[in-house]
Amino acid sequence: FEERVREIGTLMEKYAFLKGAIINEVGMLNCAGPTADDPICVPDSGMFPAKDAPDFSCPSNEDLPDGLATFISEIVELAASITTSDGRPVVKSFSWFNIDRQGGTYNLRLFNDDGSINKVGDAYMRSCEKWGEMLL
Repeated sequence: FEERVREIGTLMEKYAFLKGAIINEVGMLNCAGPTADDPICVPDSGMFPAKDAPDFSCPSNEDLPDGLATFISEIVELAASITTSDGRPVVKSFSWFNIDRQGGTYNLRLFNDDGSINKVGDAYMRSCEKWGEMLL
């Protein structure tokens, strides 16, 4: 992800008419792959299957101490922090997939069934707010 966003920054520097990247439907796959040799994502085939979590979310682990909430905080922070060499933000828009287990993903919803904001939604709002403050 970071490498791709930095490549966009390089293009922005080369072509002044490029204003930045719009990144849509960000999420996390719930599978061991996909890889070049096995491009099909088989849900629940990875080290941290959604079926083992009560909310079907990515569970807490060594790399993601708060599970999917850690992932969303870190990826939004990364997207917000990448700039061109002259300081222009590369990512202009970032949206989360926000669907429950579709396309091989974990439960990516930001709200609980009762409409209350869940842990992932809270992390997303805090991250977006922090990004907005960086732009002021």
